[in-house]
Amino acid sequence: MPEESAKKTIFRLSTEAKVGLFVLAAMILLAYMSFQAGKQSLGLRRGYEISAVFDNASGLQRDATVQIAGVEVGRVIEVRLSNGKALVILKIQPNVQVEKDATAAIKTHGVLGDKYVEITPGKQKEAYLEGGEQITHVEQQADIDRLLTQLTNIANNIQGITSSLNRVVGSQKGEASLAEIIENTRQLTKNLNAVVANNQENLRAVLENTRQLSGNLNRIVTQNDQKIAQVIDNLQGATKDMQKAFANLSEISDEIKHGEGTLGQLVKDKTTIDKLNNTLASLQEITDKINKGKGTLGKLVNDEETVNNLNESLSGINRYINRAEQFRTFLSYRGEYLFAHGDAKSYLELKIQPKEDKFYVLGVNTDPRGKLTEKVYTTGNVTTTVDEYDQSGLEFDAQIAKRYSNVILRGGILESTGGVGMDYLTFNDKLKLSFEAFDFSQNRRTHLKTWAEYQLFKHVYLLAGWDDFISNQGNSSPFGGFAIRFEDEDLKYLMTSTPIPKN
Repeated sequence: MPEESAKKTIFRLSTEAKVGLFVLAAMILLAYMSFQAGKQSLGLRRGYEISAVFDNASGLQRDATVQIAGVEVGRVIEVRLSNGKALVILKIQPNVQVEKDATAAIKTHGVLGDKYVEITPGKQKEAYLEGGEQITHVEQQADIDRLLTQLTNIANNIQGITSSLNRVVGSQKGEASLAEIIENTRQLTKNLNAVVANNQENLRAVLENTRQLSGNLNRIVTQNDQKIAQVIDNLQGATKDMQKAFANLSEISDEIKHGEGTLGQLVKDKTTIDKLNNTLASLQEITDKINKGKGTLGKLVNDEETVNNLNESLSGINRYINRAEQFRTFLSYRGEYLFAHGDAKSYLELKIQPKEDKFYVLGVNTDPRGKLTEKVYTTGNVTTTVDEYDQSGLEFDAQIAKRYSNVILRGGILESTGGVGMDYLTFNDKLKLSFEAFDFSQNRRTHLKTWAEYQLFKHVYLLAGWDDFISNQGNSSPFGGFAIRFEDEDLKYLMTSTPIPKN
């Protein structure tokens, strides 16, 4: 019996030993796996440390990865506060070199991923950071909370604006006001159209007189070519004489310096200098009396009423000069090629600008499609009205415009009909977005036109747009073209610098 009991005890101890060995093996395996998971961090003990300073390093944890071009090259070993900013200490692998002009940024893996430091290599391939140095170029990460707060404020402002518009336009009074404005505009365009129709003969006469005037000026210039050439030759001779005169003055000044001649002796004579000094002293006494208000001239200078009158006169002259300088004139040509019709449309405009925010536009244009008019035909006792396109003659523009900040509102006669227009200027007035509405006829849809114009050079502009884009007469067409525009100063320069032909 004792032998059997001993055998059972030995069997139980053997089972416990097996369990202990199993637990020991599991602990060894766990330690090995932990070492494998963090072996790269342990391997960075042999690297070198550099730093970077960020305004905000929220979410960046210690032991976060440092990457270049998506490849891990180091780890974050410390994040601490320094002078109100986040100082991030990076340990870089010893075989990786970072340029001194490299850029560091805090990035995120995906939308909700972990934060890491991304280093963008620099261009100075011969200068690299050493241990203890700092990356000077950093990109600050966006603050999501601040962005959300700004978006909330913007949404509140938009909601307030829409509420205000709803109260103004949505009421019966607002609708009535809009209807009244539209009716007034329609009556205005109708009256302007009638004025143009009644004065077509006068406008033709003005154009004919202008053509005759330009022809007469051309004949005068042609007939006096020889005289103008003689004037230029005389100016060249006068220039040579002036050069000789300057040479003689130079010789005289040299003689004066050496005390030669009457004037030289006068300048070098000490007696003459003493007399001049006495004269200057007398002048000083006179100016002192004037400053003290003595004598007639002193009273005149020191009288406040006289000074005020002179100031008012000078102010009036200054206002007149400023008004004359603000008055500007522009002459422009604009050509538009209608792609749908294979033809071109031309505009010649004169812009008169008496003020910075106000100007007038006068112009003529040709439309290859013609103008839609009503023709009345009577055959026997039957009268019929037919819509026809009149392709003869010119169309006229006469507009008045007012500028408010970057928006220009125009109204008047557009292509021989009443209409309105609006321009929006941006990029320092180099880009202009325009919209026009005119020809409010009952037999066709309103003529709507929109285009963009960009200043390519000082006097050359490129433009593209869509003409009559809601037409029910088949006149809708995209177009492209260019414009040439000169100011009055440019025209003066061109006219004065034009070469004169010689026979």
